[in-house]
Amino acid sequence: MNKDGKEHIIRIIGAGDYGGENYLFDLHNTTVYGIALTKTEVCILYKADFQKLLKIDHQVGQNLLKLNAKKSVELERQAQLLSFYRVDVRLVAYLEDLYNVAYNEEENSITLPMSLKNLASYLGTSAESLSRYFRDFEAKGWIERHHRKIIIKPAFWEEFK
Repeated sequence: MNKDGKEHIIRIIGAGDYGGENYLFDLHNTTVYGIALTKTEVCILYKADFQKLLKIDHQVGQNLLKLNAKKSVELERQAQLLSFYRVDVRLVAYLEDLYNVAYNEEENSITLPMSLKNLASYLGTSAESLSRYFRDFEAKGWIERHHRKIIIKPAFWEEFK
């Protein structure tokens, strides 16, 4: 959340992901918080318990380092997306990334992991602009969109690969 109270989506976490680990290492961040977008179960790990666990099983610390490195790569990619001047270029890059990690071969589609409003925030634009680009992409025959489900057509790859 910025000083004006406007939310900016930094990342979406899913089943098995985690957040707030900075508090386990005495680092505080008052501008970052989470909102559950779906029914959610949360596991709380207290600092004292975490430190005991690290002493018992060093693999836990190594796994946390690996997961934090992965988070860092994802945040760098988002920063890179936001550095693109044009929103359509950001959207194309995002769809390509999503395709590479979440392509559903059975349905020949990808599924947006968040609402259009949240995706717009993630990409640093408005929901209206994003909706216009999606309609434009459909009109050009690059995609077929059914709410969050998107079929990427061969014309998309011909245009952007």
